[in-house]
Amino acid sequence: METIIVKPERSWPERNWGWLVAASIASLVIFFASIILLLLSLLQNSDATKLAIKTAKSSPVLVEQIGSPMKIGWIISGNIDVTPETGSAKLSIPVSGPKGLGTLDVEAHKRAGQWHLDLLEFEKDDSSIWINLLPAETALPTVTQ
Repeated sequence: METIIVKPERSWPERNWGWLVAASIASLVIFFASIILLLLSLLQNSDATKLAIKTAKSSPVLVEQIGSPMKIGWIISGNIDVTPETGSAKLSIPVSGPKGLGTLDVEAHKRAGQWHLDLLEFEKDDSSIWINLLPAETALPTVTQ
């Protein structure tokens, strides 16, 4: 008499485990990329960032350094802490133009619902000199040593 061995049929996850692993990894990558893009978007669209960029674009010193039109880089770094009435921001904004590129260093505060720039400086990439871009009437006094 001959013995017949019947193997049980494998379940769908057992047959497709490779696809499940790949789909899980892809889902995690998409999830984390979405979070990063959301955070970058929040920084780019914040009122503090918009005020800094508007002020910088109107600076003849910056236009002289990098040319016009000025473009804003994608990766704005820093932090913004905000409530409806108060807040603070410290940002680093990459900018570029036909003559070169550099970084805007921004510090701002929000009081009574309005943002005010405390610091707006530009450093060209091929230099280590920081240039104050705030109009003289709004610049805070600074002490240099």
